Amino acid sequence: MFNPKPQYEVVQDTLPIRDFHDYWEEFVVRPPYQRKSVWSKKKKQSLLDSLFRRYYVPRIVIREVRRDATKTAREVIDGQQRITTAKEFLADQVELPKSLADIDPALPGALYSTLPAELRRFVDRELKYNADIVKGIEDPKNRDHQKIAAEIFWRLQQGETLTYMEIAHSRLASLTRNFVEKYADDITFDFAKYEAVDSNPNKHPFFSVIERNNDRMQHLALLTRFLIFEENDGAAEIQNGDVMEYIDKHQVDDGIGNYSFEQTQTAKDTLRVMRAFHEIFKEDPMLVGGSGGMKELRTEYFIISLYLLLRHLLKFYVWDKAERELFRQFTLEFHQRWDDSKNDDADIHLFSNKRQQSAAEIEVRHQIIRQVFFAYAKTSGRVLTTKDTKRAFSEGERIAIYRKENGRCSKCMAEGKPDKECIVPWAEYDADHVVPHALGGQTVVTNAQLLCRYHNQQKGASV
Repeated sequence: MFNPKPQYEVVQDTLPIRDFHDYWEEFVVRPPYQRKSVWSKKKKQSLLDSLFRRYYVPRIVIREVRRDATKTAREVIDGQQRITTAKEFLADQVELPKSLADIDPALPGALYSTLPAELRRFVDRELKYNADIVKGIEDPKNRDHQKIAAEIFWRLQQGETLTYMEIAHSRLASLTRNFVEKYADDITFDFAKYEAVDSNPNKHPFFSVIERNNDRMQHLALLTRFLIFEENDGAAEIQNGDVMEYIDKHQVDDGIGNYSFEQTQTAKDTLRVMRAFHEIFKEDPMLVGGSGGMKELRTEYFIISLYLLLRHLLKFYVWDKAERELFRQFTLEFHQRWDDSKNDDADIHLFSNKRQQSAAEIEVRHQIIRQVFFAYAKTSGRVLTTKDTKRAFSEGERIAIYRKENGRCSKCMAEGKPDKECIVPWAEYDADHVVPHALGGQTVVTNAQLLCRYHNQQKGASV
C-alpha cells in the first residue's frame, strides 16, 4: 500500500487569546523566513467582530521550536496578525468596533480594560484560536527543518502572492541571503536567542541616501544586484530570476545564522562602493531636512547606473574630496537632463530606453553615463588622475627597496631611534608607496620606502 512517511506531525489544539498577551515571550511571531506585516485598524476590528460573534476564524499554524535542551518556543508559521491583534486588544491598543452594538451596548468603542467584569471573563475564558501545532521539525539550525517550515508558510499564502525577493529571503542557509539581510533589511533576527528584532543597527547608510521604500524588500534586491556586479566585474544579468539564482547558489549546510560571506572580496568591494556613495551625498540638503532620501535617487536603473559609474571611477582613478564633489554635481545635472521630457539629446533618450535589467542594456547605459561624465568633467575644467593599475610591488622590487634602505625603517630613522631599533627583519617589513596608490602614486622603486608594520599602519593613505 502506498503510504509515504510524513516529514512532520500535526497536533490540533485550542489556544485562549489571553495566552498571546500573558505569555508573549513564548511565541516567535515573526520567524526569520517571514516579513513583518501590519494590518490596518479596520482589519483588526473586523477580526475582533468575528471573534465576539463566534464566527469562523481560520486556524493558526504554529511550529514547536527547540531553543535549547530545556526550552521550546512556539513559532508562528501562519497567523502573525491574528495573534498580534489579540495581544494589542488585551493591551488596550485596539478598541472594539461599532459594529458590535447589536451584540451588547457595552462593546462598541470599548477597550479591554473598560469592559464590564462579565465581558472580560468572556474574553479570557471563551475567546480562543484553533491551532495546528507542527512537531518533529524543531531544530532551528537544521537546514532541512527550516526549509520545510518555510515551504509550509509559502503554501499557506496562496491567496497572497509572494515576491521573488520574499522567497529568496526565506533561503536561511544562503550566505548571500544572510549578507543582504544584515546590510539592507530594516529588521533582523537573533538566531542565538531565536527571536525577532524589530530594528537593524547594521543597515548600511547607503539606503538613507536613496528614496526607495523597502516594503517588498527592494533594498535587499538592490544590494544583491550590486553583489552580482562585483562578482562579474561589471554589467551582468540581474533580472528577478538571476537574483533568486544568486541567492540559491550560495546555500550551504551550515549557512543558517552564518555571516561569513562579508569576508569575501565581493562583499568588501560592494560595501566600499556603497560607503563612497553615501560619503558623496550624506550632507545633501534633502537628507539633512529628513525627507527620506534624495528625490533624484528613486529609480532603480538610474541608481544602478550611478553605482557602476562610481565603481569604475574608484577602481581606476584617484578619489578624494574634489572628485566626490564633482560626482555629486554631475549626478544632479545628469538627472535634470534625464528627467526633462523636452530634452532631445540622443544619448539621454537611449539611456532612458535601455532601462531593463539585462547585461546588454546595463552595459549600454554604463557606456553612456561614463561618456557624459567625462565630458562634464572636461567642461568643468577637471582632469581625473588615473591610478597605476599595478598595486603591489613584485618580489624583485621588494628586494631592491630593502637593499636601498639597508633594511632600516625610514620613519624610525627619521625619529632618531638607535640604529638597532630601526632594523626591520625581512619577514616583517612592508614596502610602502611614498605617494599612496589611492592618490595616484605609482608602484615603482623610486616611489617606495621601507617601513616597519607599525609605521605603515600609522601612515595609512597619507603622503
